Parts: sequence; C-alpha cells; structure tokens
Amino acid sequence: MKMKKFIGAAAAMAVAGVLTVGAAAETYNAYIGFQTPAYSFRNAWNEAKYGKDSEFAGLFTTAAIVWGGNDPDTYPDYTDNFDYDVDGYAIPVTYTDVQIDKDGTYKVGITDFPWELDSSAGFNMLFVSTDIPYDKENKKSVATITDVKLLFDGVEQFKLDEAIVDEEEGNKSGYTRIDVTNDYNPTAKEIGFHGTYPTNAVKTVEIEFTVSGLPADEPVDEPTVDEPTDEPTDEPTDEPTDEPTDEPTDEPTDEPTDEPTDEPTDAPTTGDSTKPSTNTGVESVALVAGVAVLATGAVIVAKKRK
Repeated sequence: MKMKKFIGAAAAMAVAGVLTVGAAAETYNAYIGFQTPAYSFRNAWNEAKYGKDSEFAGLFTTAAIVWGGNDPDTYPDYTDNFDYDVDGYAIPVTYTDVQIDKDGTYKVGITDFPWELDSSAGFNMLFVSTDIPYDKENKKSVATITDVKLLFDGVEQFKLDEAIVDEEEGNKSGYTRIDVTNDYNPTAKEIGFHGTYPTNAVKTVEIEFTVSGLPADEPVDEPTVDEPTDEPTDEPTDEPTDEPTDEPTDEPTDEPTDEPTDEPTDAPTTGDSTKPSTNTGVESVALVAGVAVLATGAVIVAKKRK
C-alpha cells in the first residue's frame, strides 16, 4: 500500500470522527413549592430572596421556612430550629427535585413537614417551578405539560388533564411554572386544588406531571462522512514513484570519512543506539506524524527510503 494514500484515508476518518459529535442533550430541573396562609413556604427556585441561588440557598434544598409570627417562642417544640437570619423557623424536610432530560412522567415532593404546625387549613400556593423556558411571544411553555396529579402518601387527591401554566410568572421570569393551586392566579384559584389540607399524618406530598414536546437536540456540525472533502483520490497525481530518480545511493557522497565506504552503517540515527537494525524507523514515524498532522489540517510529505 502506498504511504500517502494510507495516511490520507486515515486522517480523513479521524477528522470525520471529531466533527460529527452532536450537541449534549438539554437538561431541565423541577422543584416543588408551596405557601400557606401563615406563610410557611418554599419559594420558586429563581426567587431572589429565598431561591436556589439566593443567600439562603442551603435552606432551599434542606428546609421549609415557617415565619410563625417571627417569634422563637411561637412553636416551643421547634425553638432550636429558629433561624435569626430568616427571622423564622427552618424546619428540616426532604425534597424530591427532578432533572428533566427527555419526554416522560416526573414527580417532585416534600417529605416530613409538620403540616399542622402553623394551623393552616389550606394552601395559598402549591406548584412546580421549573427552568423549562416559557415562550413569551406565544404565551405558553416550550413544552407540553399534562396529567398533573396531587398525591398524599401516593394516594391521588386531585388531577388536571392539562397543566395550569402560570402566564404571569412566565412573562416575568421566562420560565415555566405549573400551578396546582394559586390564590394569586385567577385560573388556578378557580379550577385548582381546594381539597382537604394535609395533616401531620401525611408523610409525603407529591406532584406528578407528564412532559412532552421538549425541543429536539441539534447537532453542532455534521459533515458528510462518506465523502470527506479532504480525502485524496486513489491515485494522487503527486504520488512518488517506487524508485524516485532523486533517491540517494547506498553510498551517499556526504558519508562520514571514517565510515566503511562499501557498506552503510547498521545503526539508526534515532531510537535505541544499542539495538542496531536495518529498519531506519522513518516509515513508522512518518505514518504516526502524518495521521496526527493531517487530522488537524496540516500537510505531511513523506519520503520512502529503500
């Protein structure tokens, strides 16, 4: 096989392998949120004061905040949980937040919150906040949200076939929020959940929903692999002949004077000098260097020595 033809084909395959890598799949996030009339709450992930990237980011992932009159003596059983920085109680809970990377059904939730603590009898708000984009021009989420269910310890309490996507929130933040109930959203206030408020016996409150129509992934750059533009023809016009006229003789005129004139040295000029060989190593070096350089667009000229 001719050296140049082999190198060119290998380089073309290497370049194609690099350029056809597609973009990584987009991943979105969803979080449960709520607010009671006594202002026990977990705000939306992007809310400036108590959200995921706020100064109280640690509480966003580990606690529900209960203001309770902003008095450390309001709930004696939870005095140790009073946080003077938030001027309220930070009640330890477990949140189930999810990552959304494809169409499917997902679930977010809150576990081990004492729902009777602040004596509330209902929700001001119960929702799923996400970072799925909201299309302000068309006034809808870029994804379709359906089959929204409210579950207490796995038992369905309420269902919406089509999600209530909060338009005001979308226009303000550019993100999709799913309302299960919301006294500040006329639509959610009218048709949202108004059932029985959970008691302390309820260990987990969850919201389940189905996502479809997420934006498709787009490849970054995908050339035609079968016909790379830089692949040489089968018989390149500049291919050297097997016996080039300028090939040096076995006894080059610039051979050192102390070398025998009738036999070239067996020692290669590179590599292990203690292991002479009749193979100079030029062909192997040229091959490796040629593939590496051609893959980055360089040109390698290789000469074959008899």
